[in-house]
Amino acid sequence: MAGKPILHYLNGRGRMECIRWLLAAAGVEFEEKFIEKTEDLDKIKNDGSLMLQQVPVVEIDGMKLVQTRAILNYIATKYNLYGKDMKERALYGSKQGIMTNMMI
Repeated sequence: MAGKPILHYLNGRGRMECIRWLLAAAGVEFEEKFIEKTEDLDKIKNDGSLMLQQVPVVEIDGMKLVQTRAILNYIATKYNLYGKDMKERALYGSKQGIMTNMMI
């Protein structure tokens, strides 16, 4: 069994909040590693975790995923929240866009 997803982000809401919401909706426990100091950011930059030098980063299933929408789509698909047909997936996409816009 894979370990808990690890969320890397600043100690605040921002773009990670909708990822937290979706994991909570799926009933998935996760760990958070907050970036609070320049040294914390330098550490994940230097280990190659930051594609495009941006956060959020989510470690899940042996991957380090970046880009909020890609992370949300992966989680929704993995935990069967993405919808069973085209209509449900379109509704999910609309709700995902609303959540993402609320966090900007």
